[in-house]
Amino acid sequence: MVRSVPKIIALLIATLCLGASAFANNTVFIDFQGIQNMQPVGTFYMADYGVSFSSNFLGLTSVFNGGAGDFGATPLGTPAIFINAPTGSPATGVMNVGPGFSSGLNFYFTAGFTSAQTETVTIWSGANGSGTVLATITLANNNGSCGSLAYCNWTDIGATFSGTAHSVTFSGPANELGVTDITLGSSVTAIPEPSSIYLLGTGLVGVSVGRIRRYLGV
Repeated sequence: MVRSVPKIIALLIATLCLGASAFANNTVFIDFQGIQNMQPVGTFYMADYGVSFSSNFLGLTSVFNGGAGDFGATPLGTPAIFINAPTGSPATGVMNVGPGFSSGLNFYFTAGFTSAQTETVTIWSGANGSGTVLATITLANNNGSCGSLAYCNWTDIGATFSGTAHSVTFSGPANELGVTDITLGSSVTAIPEPSSIYLLGTGLVGVSVGRIRRYLGV
């Protein structure tokens, strides 16, 4: 008996969702997919995660991915965010997490600070950088010999803490720091290792083929 194509497609989708659930956990992962060049991030992630960003955080896509950003492609090829203000001037950007998150924070960054400049990332118990400081991260310049690019390297960094955080502040020289692939709830990035992606893909192929054969009766 021959089954209809739409039903086969539906089965494949269900199988993919089943396999993808292997990566499900209590973390929230924000890769800024969908943010356009110079678009304020704002409440873009409010509906899905209860996460919002201060108005000075803008999105930017690398020139390698069709955007205007003068930096190397991010780990996933998705946009990065930066604080929009006169370059080098003191500035603070805020990420508020309404539902709160615990255990850890992780993100990728690229920074072109001078030797005397650093960026302080502070994790707070309250909204808008209030309450108790739960953890701090100091970021320094991680770029050099980038050729025609202003920024060419992306560094994975994280911190653990006790308690529940409701905001994160980024304080330092404006327009000299790019941030992407934020993981809330873990000090380790939620980006799967290439080997994990490969194993997931091959596993899905095996499961899908077997199910489709049974479904088609062949």
